[in-house]
Amino acid sequence: MRVIVIEDDEHFRSLTVRWLQSYGIEAEGAAHGARGLALQRQRPADVIVTDIFMPEREGIETINDLRKEFPEAKIIAMSGRDPFKFEELVAAVRELAEASSGQQSRIA
Repeated sequence: MRVIVIEDDEHFRSLTVRWLQSYGIEAEGAAHGARGLALQRQRPADVIVTDIFMPEREGIETINDLRKEFPEAKIIAMSGRDPFKFEELVAAVRELAEASSGQQSRIA
């Protein structure tokens, strides 16, 4: 399973990537939406985790661009402003990656 984490906060992005990797999930980080989109074009991920609030390109714009090019992309949109547990993120990533059908987007 491969995940792209789009997050402008370098510390949080790195922490999220390492956390996913500690659960055996291949994860790669992108500092902004344009880079995340480029990574998805190069090697599509099973799940994309993106921050909603980013200074260079809002997460909603990134999600819209991903949806245009990759309509089947499974996306988790989150906000660094809302607390969550990494275990919940891992569970959501696994659920989306394993789902053969159903909801394509999820807000965590």
